[in-house]
Amino acid sequence: MAPETERKRILVTGVTDFAASELVRQLEADESVEHIAALDFREPRRAFKRAEIISADLRSSSLKHLLESIKPDTIIHLQRLRSDQEVAGSSEERHEINVMGTINLAATVQSLPFVRKFVLSSALHVYGADPLDPAVLTEDIKPRLPAKSKYAGDLAEMESAFHQLARTGRKMVLTLLRFADILGPKVNNAISRYLRMPVVPTVMGFDPRLQFTHEEDAVAALKRAALLDLPGIFNVAGDGVIFLSRAIRLGGGVHVPIPPPLVSTVFGGLRTLGLADMQPYHLLMLRYGRVVDTKRLKSRFGFTPRYSSVEAVLDLHGRSALARAGWEEAEDSSDEKVAAA
Repeated sequence: MAPETERKRILVTGVTDFAASELVRQLEADESVEHIAALDFREPRRAFKRAEIISADLRSSSLKHLLESIKPDTIIHLQRLRSDQEVAGSSEERHEINVMGTINLAATVQSLPFVRKFVLSSALHVYGADPLDPAVLTEDIKPRLPAKSKYAGDLAEMESAFHQLARTGRKMVLTLLRFADILGPKVNNAISRYLRMPVVPTVMGFDPRLQFTHEEDAVAALKRAALLDLPGIFNVAGDGVIFLSRAIRLGGGVHVPIPPPLVSTVFGGLRTLGLADMQPYHLLMLRYGRVVDTKRLKSRFGFTPRYSSVEAVLDLHGRSALARAGWEEAEDSSDEKVAAA
């Protein structure tokens, strides 16, 4: 297996999304990266300095030929649609892109000896949300099957394709990162739009415990997985938990409890109006919540998120003391460089 000191050739999929595009931007600036390819079936929203932009569908029969032309030693698979509104078509098409794309990619990688590392981005939604779940979920708990939502089922199938790589007998570094919902000032996803609403519908009688990953921590964890050999399955979430009611208050919103029988109708109406794209898997979380253990992330993966779950919510609304400290540090550093010059 090649040492970590060798210059790397990295392929990142799903570069239309924020985390993937920001990861590519940071890897472009890393001298240990010889070549980086940025792949998506959609047009990237930002320009890159030296990344090779590739427009391709992972379900394509020509995928092997494409990978042989790139010869990546590391693949960071981040392409994952979370909402029916992210692509024209139905939930079946989303399933095809998420699951069949991952299965085809994993199957293709098995026959490519130059690929020595495969990193898959998953989500805590793979665990689902149920009142009978343990108070704290660890990586050793297998996702519930059959899944309670289509998205959780998709994630479970994607992870199954990942695990199949381990059963091939090939020596390969395999890293699986399960992220809590990502929040931050630059991320524009369903949960961030929901928490930014001035009037926020909630499920009457429920105030779930939640965890979030700050956008900067998400990118930092992905970069660490790309540059270091850290095999295993890791839950990624900011320290601590936050109740939904507090998350809404921190943003200055007012929550309006909706009787459980009307929840699907109300959120379906908001989705139709384009106000809140909350999917069934979100509604399970807004009812029962979910808390995971992150000890393995810190001890084995060697990563401690800078932002807690509370700080991630605060920064979503521009109120994070950590974010302000970061700006101050950057300004102080710039002043020092000018003075030194």
